[in-house]
Amino acid sequence: LNSNYFTKLTRSNKFILSSVGLIVLFLSYLSIPNIYDKNEISKILKNQLQNKFNLNFNLSENLEYSFFPSPHFVFKNSTILKDMNEISQIEELKIFISMNKFFSYKKIKAKNLILEKSNFNLNDQSYNLFTMLLNINFKDGKLIIKDSNLFYRNKNKEVLFINKILDMTYFYDVKDSQNKVISKNEVFNLPYLL
Repeated sequence: LNSNYFTKLTRSNKFILSSVGLIVLFLSYLSIPNIYDKNEISKILKNQLQNKFNLNFNLSENLEYSFFPSPHFVFKNSTILKDMNEISQIEELKIFISMNKFFSYKKIKAKNLILEKSNFNLNDQSYNLFTMLLNINFKDGKLIIKDSNLFYRNKNKEVLFINKILDMTYFYDVKDSQNKVISKNEVFNLPYLL
């Protein structure tokens, strides 16, 4: 390619129209999940989360879809149940989905999960929630918890301490072939890294 030919090509109306057409087609493809039935997509995502994390996510009916920065669904005010007890209230739950197979909502696959502004209520029965998550397969996605609080309660449901979770990420380390977690926390106003 010489530079003269390339400048003529870019000035051509066909090139500009083709570029605009491809962009419109790509954005239209990314917008397909907007037309899905919200109840059906909620059921599918809830089943996928329950199978992957062995936790019962009670997803709210307040569902939004966005394709920026990558396609994801946002649920406001959801909860997590374990053994019929509510262990977490989640202000914003983001479920990132894979970009292929948008033409059928039944083939949607959850990849990454972000919990923002959550409150975890743990006690001597449910204290192992975060270590249990390390046994889950994170090869096809991450779990991220941001700006959340962990309330550890005694048998009388009194708060013993509050741990602030600033940023916690569960992921699969390919180099070591194992799941890992990196967490920035704060307890009694003392920051620590785990």
